[in-house]
Amino acid sequence: MTVENSASVTIVTMDTRFGKPVPYDKTAIRPRYEELPAVVRADIAARLGGEPVSVNAAGGGFTGGFAGVLTTADGNHMFVKAAGPQTPFVVDAYTREAHFNPALPADVPAPRLRYSAQINDWVVLGMEPVAGKAPRLPFTSHELNLMLTAWEQAAAALTPAPLNLVDLGVRDFALDAGPRFTHFAAAAAGDVEPTWMPVDIHGRLEELAELEKDVPLALHGDAVVHGDLRPDNVILGEDRAWICDWNFSCIGAPWFDTVSLLITAHGDGHDAERLFWEHTTSRDVSSHQLDAVLAGVAGYYLSNGSRPLIDRVSPYLRQHQRWNGLATLDWLSQRRGW
Repeated sequence: MTVENSASVTIVTMDTRFGKPVPYDKTAIRPRYEELPAVVRADIAARLGGEPVSVNAAGGGFTGGFAGVLTTADGNHMFVKAAGPQTPFVVDAYTREAHFNPALPADVPAPRLRYSAQINDWVVLGMEPVAGKAPRLPFTSHELNLMLTAWEQAAAALTPAPLNLVDLGVRDFALDAGPRFTHFAAAAAGDVEPTWMPVDIHGRLEELAELEKDVPLALHGDAVVHGDLRPDNVILGEDRAWICDWNFSCIGAPWFDTVSLLITAHGDGHDAERLFWEHTTSRDVSSHQLDAVLAGVAGYYLSNGSRPLIDRVSPYLRQHQRWNGLATLDWLSQRRGW
């Protein structure tokens, strides 16, 4: 067991065979509401119907934008996100979310956008507040089932890709995300240094590179996918879950998001293999396609997990990537008998 301090909050985590899992409900490093520009706070208060008397900041997430539920003295409340010029990558993400969220079908379990605003060089989003919590490892079977059910419902509503989302310019997943999953191929070609891998995977670089070549074809599909389905992008209620942060929405194969969520579940000790093949999104998926995506994702996570931290991004990001990379590689190794 490890005890550590982050943002003045004491965190207790249990070590696993992949190291310390990330406390997904307490990863965020965000500006305080009072640190937002006065003109931004004035606009938020006008839309809320009064000054917020309570600010419940979101503890999960890896980016450095403001996010939290604001409540007025009259009980009006809204989940607000705000990002400015110091975090341009967050501005881009929030802008994309404001673009796509209103077009999501009604059956997609996602908090809905109430308004978006461009205030000088700041982007502000007002979202529907939902009653729930961020997932935290270890998951209970009930919590994992709520997350998988929410994605199953969303995937059904997004297959085939709704025309209104297509018309908004949702990109092709294979073209948008495919180039990220090429680490092992680049390492095998001598273009980059191979990432660190466990001893029992040594000598598998060429095999991993060969699997990676089929990632673009595996990602091809006719559905709108979330593209970034991780525990910190889910809110858990008592009997349902909501999927947040649709800024990476693309057109592709929905089973990719099922794999993304189950990687964390595998690392947490759940039977990801069984759960994947039982999920409706796995229909028509071949065993080779699953192996290819696991190889690509493992290379992405492990290569990024060894990089220096990014300014104004959660210090937990690299730990999250390393842990998930090892969990992905372990799932793939079990499947292939390595």
